[in-house]
Amino acid sequence: MTVIELIVVMLVVAALALVATPQITGVVVAQRLRSAGGDLVSALYIARSEAIKRNVNVTVRPLAGDEWTSGWVATADGGEQIDRRPAPGVRVAVTRAPDAIVYTPSGRLDPLGSVRVEFSDVERQAGVASRCVIVDTAGVPRVEARDCA
Repeated sequence: MTVIELIVVMLVVAALALVATPQITGVVVAQRLRSAGGDLVSALYIARSEAIKRNVNVTVRPLAGDEWTSGWVATADGGEQIDRRPAPGVRVAVTRAPDAIVYTPSGRLDPLGSVRVEFSDVERQAGVASRCVIVDTAGVPRVEARDCA
């Protein structure tokens, strides 16, 4: 191989890397949003189950004040920790969320109604869908790939 051929190959590889980098970043952020939504749904299922099993209120709240981006914890009445989840990751913002989500011993929310938590890309990159965690009036959580409305 000559030096000129080597330089051409390196330029082609560099150009491909430049084109692929934004797409790879978008895939990584989309996966973080999916993971955050799934983690919250999992924590909510655990909280609901434990509220019914223990016959007490179980609260899912952010780890740090009202910042859901720091992670969340589920605790039973009396302060016993049931579940804890770490921060969802870089570029994940929580754009809509209540102060806390409380399950009663019946498995329903307190106060009655539905709850929505939205995870979105901080930079709002095109092609990266937000994740909306919806807890219906029966207390059952689900996640959808869309903005919460």
